[in-house]
Amino acid sequence: MRKTWTLGATGAALAAVLATGGCYDFDDAERRCREEQRCDPEGVGPGEDGGRDAGDAGDAGDAGDAGDCIPIPNVVDVPDDAFADTDCDGVDGQADAGLFVDPAAGSDSTGTGTRDAPLATLGRALELLRMADGGGATRVYLAGGRYDESGLVLDVPASLHGGYTGRGQGWGRQGTALARLDGGTVGLTVRGLTDAGVVLEYVGVHSANAATPGEPSIALRVLASSGVTLRHAELEAGQGAPGADGGTGNQAANAADGGAGGAATGSNPGLVGPPGVATCSGSNRSGGAGGFGVGRAPGNPGRDGLPDAGGGDGGVAVTVNCEVGTESCSCNGRVGGNGQPGAFGDEGPAGPKGTGRGVLDLVNGTWVPNQQGGNGDPGTAGEGGGGGGSGGACSDQNLTWFNPGASGGGGGGGGGGCGGTG
Repeated sequence: MRKTWTLGATGAALAAVLATGGCYDFDDAERRCREEQRCDPEGVGPGEDGGRDAGDAGDAGDAGDAGDCIPIPNVVDVPDDAFADTDCDGVDGQADAGLFVDPAAGSDSTGTGTRDAPLATLGRALELLRMADGGGATRVYLAGGRYDESGLVLDVPASLHGGYTGRGQGWGRQGTALARLDGGTVGLTVRGLTDAGVVLEYVGVHSANAATPGEPSIALRVLASSGVTLRHAELEAGQGAPGADGGTGNQAANAADGGAGGAATGSNPGLVGPPGVATCSGSNRSGGAGGFGVGRAPGNPGRDGLPDAGGGDGGVAVTVNCEVGTESCSCNGRVGGNGQPGAFGDEGPAGPKGTGRGVLDLVNGTWVPNQQGGNGDPGTAGEGGGGGGSGGACSDQNLTWFNPGASGGGGGGGGGGCGGTG
């Protein structure tokens, strides 16, 4: 067994003594070296059977053995880009100062937040941090994967560190294992943290498309906070929802109705019913006049409404019909046809979109729109209705013992209504 001393500064003292020509007390030098902790304890020096011989620290490739990691004294192991485990506790960071979350291998019901019993959701980790009220963990170690959680609010002074491989792979760390927070229309809110030194790193925050009219989509919202640092983070907001529909425009006044046709007086035909008159933005939308009444002839058709609603047909003329064996005869004309209704006007074009930006609602802490779109254009006018046809009369020219009555005039068509305003 070899016995080796590590002299350190003792060697310098020895050289100084020899240079003066005196003798040196080696036994006393060893004692003082050990008392001053400058020498290895007896029996455990390099090469002795105490385990410092080359190869005794562990088989090659056994990463994580105590012999492979040398802690750096008086240095806090903060997660860094080198992913270095400077305190040799098995993770990049302080294992006992954080909560571990693994959406694939964790559990919110049985997990305690340790590396061997991780939680399943970030929401549960934040809940435990609030319950601790600042007296517990100050970091959350997130395994890579998807965190499909809405309403996430970070309101405790704790940093979120992603990039970890999770329980199944020993909580190693790599830059590609982002923790992806896929929440609601607000992916993550940081609230009320002033100079807390909070770090969000190796995380991706995504917000969903908004559905409620006028609702925004915000990936990361930071409210009443300062000193928040983002590192190696991805922020992706969804689409904001379209604005709400505008109200119904003002309805235009109804156009004038057409007048009734005149009644026949004996053998004198009735006069035409006057049309309803309407003019919309210089366009004539009047109805058609009714047909004139007739005597001993088919009824006259009504006039067309404007621009092109057809008038009603005139009534059919009839001849005398006498029942056999009786002295009863009849000769009743037929009513005239109705005019065609005018077509409805078309909807007006939509108004122009709103311009400008929204404002920050300081009470609710969200972005709200304050711009409105322009009014829609008026709708197009309806068409005037066609005039009604006059009734048909008794057309038998052989009647000599009495003069048959004439038919009444057709009613006029109503005017078309103008378009309402947007």
